Amino acid sequence: MVFALLQLIVAPMPKSVGQIAFVNRNEDVPLIRSKNKLASAVLALPTLLISNQDAIAADKTQEEPTVLEKVVVTDKRSDANALTTTEISPAEISAKQAQVSDTAKLLEDTAGVSLQGGGGVSSLPIIHGLNDDRVKIDVNGMTITSACANHMNPALSYIDRTNVGKITILQGVTPVSMGGDSIGGTIVVESPEPKFAESGKELLINGKASAFYRSNGDAFGGSIAAGVANEKVRLDYTGSHTQSMNYNDGNGQIVKSTAYENQNHAASIAFKFDNHLLEFKGGQQHIPFQGFPNQRMDLTNNDSIFGNVRYKGNFDWGNLETKLYLENTSHSMDIESDKFYSNNPNRALTMKMPMETRGKNLGYKVQAELPINQRDTVRVGNEFHSNQINDFWPPVIGSMGMAPNTFINLNNASRDRLGTFAEWEANWNSEWKSMLGLRYDHTLADTGNVQAYRTSGATVSEANVFNAKDHERNFDTFDVTAMMQFTPNKISQYEFGYARKNRMPSLYELYPWSTSGMMMTMIGTYGDGNGYVGNMNLKPETAHNISFTAAFHEAENNSWEIKATPYFSYVENFIDADRCGQLGTTCATNALSNTSKDFYYLQTQNHDARLWGADLSARADLFKHDTYGQFGTHTTMSYVRGERMDGGNLYHMMPFNMKLSLDHKLQGWKNAIEMQFVDGKSDVQQIRHELTTPSYVLLNAKTGYQWKNLSIDVGLDNVLDKQYYHPLAGAYTGDYYAMSLGGAEKSNTRNIPGMGRSVFVGMSLTY
Repeated sequence: MVFALLQLIVAPMPKSVGQIAFVNRNEDVPLIRSKNKLASAVLALPTLLISNQDAIAADKTQEEPTVLEKVVVTDKRSDANALTTTEISPAEISAKQAQVSDTAKLLEDTAGVSLQGGGGVSSLPIIHGLNDDRVKIDVNGMTITSACANHMNPALSYIDRTNVGKITILQGVTPVSMGGDSIGGTIVVESPEPKFAESGKELLINGKASAFYRSNGDAFGGSIAAGVANEKVRLDYTGSHTQSMNYNDGNGQIVKSTAYENQNHAASIAFKFDNHLLEFKGGQQHIPFQGFPNQRMDLTNNDSIFGNVRYKGNFDWGNLETKLYLENTSHSMDIESDKFYSNNPNRALTMKMPMETRGKNLGYKVQAELPINQRDTVRVGNEFHSNQINDFWPPVIGSMGMAPNTFINLNNASRDRLGTFAEWEANWNSEWKSMLGLRYDHTLADTGNVQAYRTSGATVSEANVFNAKDHERNFDTFDVTAMMQFTPNKISQYEFGYARKNRMPSLYELYPWSTSGMMMTMIGTYGDGNGYVGNMNLKPETAHNISFTAAFHEAENNSWEIKATPYFSYVENFIDADRCGQLGTTCATNALSNTSKDFYYLQTQNHDARLWGADLSARADLFKHDTYGQFGTHTTMSYVRGERMDGGNLYHMMPFNMKLSLDHKLQGWKNAIEMQFVDGKSDVQQIRHELTTPSYVLLNAKTGYQWKNLSIDVGLDNVLDKQYYHPLAGAYTGDYYAMSLGGAEKSNTRNIPGMGRSVFVGMSLTY
C-alpha cells in the first residue's frame, strides 16, 4: 500500500529530478518490510510534494530540470520482538560453514545461548539455562522430537549447516505464536527462500558449491546446491557430506568417541502466483556413525526421511501461512570400539548391546495475521504435533541377561499435542508498542505394554507391574505472554516482558520403566554418565519468565550499539532428578550399589526451581581509512545461575563467559581475531555428581577473501593449543565399558577435553 502510494507521488517527476531511499538501521533491507513504513512515508510526503512542485515549475522556465539531492528517510524496525530477537544472517552463517560441522554451533556467538556437548553434529542448544526439550526448535516449519533414549538426534542435527539460510533466536519471553510446549526460548532455522526469475527474463540458474578441511581430526567435506527457476516455478537440490576422525586435545591426546560421518540431501519445488507461494520440500539424512564421548553408547546408524508443504499468501484482509510435515527416523545404537576398553580381563571385550528406535513426527500449523487498523494487528492460529516412538533392544545371542526376548523400552509410545493461540500487537504511537498473547494446549501421552529380556526374574515382575497400570496421561496448559516496548528517543529503546510458559513431560521422562542397573545405564539424555528411570506421575513444568532489555545505539551512522538483558525465571514442577532410594522415588535403594565410583541411578522428579542471569552484547566501529580499511569490535557476555527451591544447584548452568572480537574489512578481505573467556564452573549439581571445570581463555584467528563469486576462508582455532574443558561437555565416558556404572571400570573423575589447535580452510563458489 505504502509502496504504491510513493510510486503515485514520484511518478510525475522527471527521472533526473529526485530520488528517495529508505535505510533501516537494523537490517540491510528496504524499509518497506518494516511495519512502520506508513509513518516513514508520511514524513517523506511534504518533501516529495515540494520537490515535485518545484520540478514542474523549473521545467516550465528552463530546458534542464533541477537535480535534487537524494532524500534519505530513516526509521527503526517496529517489530515488538526486536530487542529479544537475534537474527543470524546468511553472510554470518556462510562465514562459519568451514569452521564447524554442527548446525547448533552456528548459535554459539549469541548472548544467552550455550551448547550441551554431544556428538560431532549433535550438540543441544541451551537458552538462559533451559535446555533440550525446554527450547522450541522449528526446522523449516517442522517440530522434531529426538527419537533416542540419549538424544543423539536432536532437531538441529536434521539440517546441515550449508542448507541454512537464516536463523532466528527468540531468547526468554517468546510470543505465543512462536512458542508452545516450551519454557525457554525459540530457535527457528530456515533454508534459503526460493528465488524466481525476473519478469520477462530467461531462466534463472544459480547455486553454490563448497568444500572444507580441518586439520584436527582430519575432518573434511563438501556441499552443493543447485536451482533453476522461471517466473512461476523453481526447482532446488542441496546435498552435503562431512566426516571426521577422533580429535586431539591441547595435550595432543586423542579424545575417544568423537568421530562422525554425516550425509544430507534435500530437494524442493516452489510455485509463485502473484502474492502466493506454495513450496514442497523433501529430503533424507544418513549418519552411518557418530561417536558420543559423554554417553555409554554410540550412534551406529541414523536414517531420516522428511517431507513438508508450506503455503504463504497475502490477501486484502491479511496474511495466511500454513505448514504440514511428516518425518520418520530409524535410529541404531551400540557399543563401538572405543568403548570396548575394560580393566577386567574376564569380561568379553566384543560384547555388543544393540538398541533400536523408530520415531515419527507429524504435524501442521495454520496462522493468519489480520491488520485490524493502522495500530492493531491480530494473529490467530492452530497447530498440531504428534511424536511417536518405538524403542526396543534386540536380544544378544549367548548373553545370560540380554536374551531370549527383545527388550521393549517404549512400545509405540505417543505424545500428541493440539494448540490454539491468539496474539494482539499494537503500535500505540511512535514511542510505545505492545504485544499480548494467550495460548491453550492439550497434550495426550500414552504407551503400550513392555517386555523384559528374560522370561523370569525381577525385570519380568517390573514389566508386569508396569503393564498393569494405566499409561495414558492428559495435560491441559495455558500460556500467557505480555511485552511492552518503549522508544523515548533516537538512541535508546527499552522492553519489558513477562511470560507464563508450560512444557509437558517427554516420553523419555515419563515411560522408561526398568530399575535394573544395566537398563537404567542406557537411558541418559543428560550426558552425565548416570542411569535413569522414568516417572509416570510427572507434572508439566510451568515457568514464569521476566526479562528487561535496554538497547542504545548511535543515531546518525549506527557506529555503535549496546544491548543488556537481565532476566529471572521461576519454574514450578521443574523436571529434575533424585537418586534412587530417596524419598519420593520408586526405584529401590539397591540401585545405589556403585556409589564408590560416583555414578548414580536416578529417577526424574518434579521440583520448583529458579534461574536468573544477564546477557550483554555490543558493537562499535573503531577506525576507518581508505588505505587500511575499516576496524571494529564486537562482544557478547552471558551469565546464568540456577537453583532448586529445596536446595542445591541445577544441572548444566553455564558460568560467566565472554567473547571479544577485533574485526577488519578491506575491500574483499574480512579478518578477525577472537578471544573467548569462560570462567571456572564451581556451582555444580551434587545429585548427578557434576564435575567442576577450571577457567580458560582461547584465542582464534581467521581471514577470508571474496573475489567475485569465489570466497576463501582460512582460520586457526585455539591458536595457543590450550588444554581446556567446556563446562557443559559432560562426563568423559568415551572409553568406558557401556553396561556398568562402576565395578572394575573407571570412576567419574574426568571432564571431556576440548579440541586442541586446528587449522581450517574452506572454499565456496556461487553462480
